[in-house]
Amino acid sequence: MRHDPCEAHPDMKDLAATFFVSLAFDFGRYALVACAVFATFWLWLGDRLHHRWLRPRAPETASMVREIRASVRTVLIFAVLGTVVVFGRRAGVFRIYLDPHRHGIPYLLATPLILIVLQDTYFYFMHRAMHHRWLYHAVHHEHHISRHTSPFTAYAFSPAEALAHGLFVPLVTLVLPAHVIAVFVFLAFMIVRNVLGHLAIELYPRGFVAHRLGAMHTTTTHHALHHLRPHTNFGLYFTWWDRALGTTDPTYERRFAEVTAPRGTAVEIATPASPVARLPLHRSALLATPSPSRLRCPAPAPTARP
Repeated sequence: MRHDPCEAHPDMKDLAATFFVSLAFDFGRYALVACAVFATFWLWLGDRLHHRWLRPRAPETASMVREIRASVRTVLIFAVLGTVVVFGRRAGVFRIYLDPHRHGIPYLLATPLILIVLQDTYFYFMHRAMHHRWLYHAVHHEHHISRHTSPFTAYAFSPAEALAHGLFVPLVTLVLPAHVIAVFVFLAFMIVRNVLGHLAIELYPRGFVAHRLGAMHTTTTHHALHHLRPHTNFGLYFTWWDRALGTTDPTYERRFAEVTAPRGTAVEIATPASPVARLPLHRSALLATPSPSRLRCPAPAPTARP
């Protein structure tokens, strides 16, 4: 008579169940947000937003398939880490709690904001380190295969990079108490901002980066420039580390103004001279509009009448 290993080790059932719940959550949030953003802004609104496109053409199907495959691998790694966090919380290793009154409601509400600021700092320095020649090809190159991005690029990481990103929550909750709902809110915010950052369509309004508050936030243009010139614009949610440490692309404000300006409007914004700014600033260089029709099956060519 064969024995069920799960019956011999009852904890295996709990482990397997926790892993599959974590997998469903991580895959669900990626698939839901990436597919919804793709369908909304690329397929439905692509024609209306054609002047806001940040890539010269629609991606090849093979490119998006590669991104999705890499993203599925990333989700598997995140699910393993999520399982570790669940069992680590039960063992008292991670300070994720369930009682909303344990540290007070104000702290619970502030926790997602704290996590966002901490992750932005973690990401900037980790991201910049991954661009070092000793790490780039082994860790970060796979993400930069997508020189022009799509909503599916958000999780297109190598296993090592996926692990580095996924370790943020376990590391921070070793010391920072966080209610489970606050963690879920933070994770939802993270995937939405990540997908929008790779959207390749600028959604922020004209003049956004000229405003004091707007200038603090990264935009799709900000990250699109990073994929074109990888030694600039390392920030995730905010621009303050780039600005403080001199890694902001010097053409960023002009590029943003070009893509958000009405068509035919002249854009005159002074940008500092820098060797990194040698690419032409004309819209066609970075902000060329792809044909939204390439995202759909082309109409049949008309036949000549006799």
